[in-house]
Amino acid sequence: MTSTVFTDIDWDKDGKQIGTLNLPHSPDDDAWGVIPFPAASIKNGKGPVVVLTGAVHGDEYEGPIVISELMRNIEAQEVTGQLILLPTFNAPALKAGRRTSPIDQLNLNRVFPGDDYGLPTQQIARYVTDHLFSKANFYIDLHAGGRSLFIQPSAHVVMAEGMPAELIQANARLAEAFGVGITVQTSNMGDYRTSAGYVTFKGIPMLAAEMGMGGWATADSVRATREATHRVLKHTGVLPNIETCPGEKTQWTRIHGTEAYVFAPMDGYFERHFALGDEIQKGQVAGLMHHLNRPNLEPEAVYFQSSGTLYAHGLIGQVRAGQNLAVLVEKVESPI
Repeated sequence: MTSTVFTDIDWDKDGKQIGTLNLPHSPDDDAWGVIPFPAASIKNGKGPVVVLTGAVHGDEYEGPIVISELMRNIEAQEVTGQLILLPTFNAPALKAGRRTSPIDQLNLNRVFPGDDYGLPTQQIARYVTDHLFSKANFYIDLHAGGRSLFIQPSAHVVMAEGMPAELIQANARLAEAFGVGITVQTSNMGDYRTSAGYVTFKGIPMLAAEMGMGGWATADSVRATREATHRVLKHTGVLPNIETCPGEKTQWTRIHGTEAYVFAPMDGYFERHFALGDEIQKGQVAGLMHHLNRPNLEPEAVYFQSSGTLYAHGLIGQVRAGQNLAVLVEKVESPI
């Protein structure tokens, strides 16, 4: 079986092509329609192949903005190798302004390597896995906190036990070139169904980034994303002459196991007792869970299970049991 996705882009052809990935979709109001996913290939001879994606989650906007700029502004003669651009990887979710697809409710970043004959989100993941990641020498994935998360601007690299040393070094060099204040070593709680986890499994150097928060985009967050993306693309060699400005020396950190996360122990209303960047001690009160529908009950304290720096926290006050409330990182030595 092969993918039903079709496209007007020839991935092996030199030149600049802006087109669409089309996923056949037959909902109640359209017998023979497609779901369109904007895409581009900018190719010029031999060289590195870099896949750059945005809007894996549809409420994260800095990546799509910056990748769309590259689609408009970069010409083939500026490229060495091939730059493959997917500004709205999860196009249905972006249109809805949601983290997950409104068509099948799936999180694109939890379905890799996908399924040619699965649900639409699984199908588009599989097409990209087989036809684009299979060509890639580097993968860059631009994220933000979206509507549900406040998070410090940062690079993420997958670094897990058993990874080849050369892949660890390649990922670390990407993070250093990206040049933002924090780099987080992560295994995503051991879930490798992310796009970054999949390409790591295939031995492809990768970098993911969290460059905005709150479900909005600001001039500062877009500028920071643009500058960091230009730096890392120059580092890969695909845009050797693109103008860049110096980045920051990054602080290496890690999310050290599940104890770095604080989850809501019950449904309720959470009163935060922390802010981004706070230094946290194990056993410290993270906040109070209020039972506003039962005002006779006293609020219950929620505690941090480890020490570290407050890296990210939820935005929503009314929470359900198991919802993420906060994430800590701890400083580590650079792997380079």
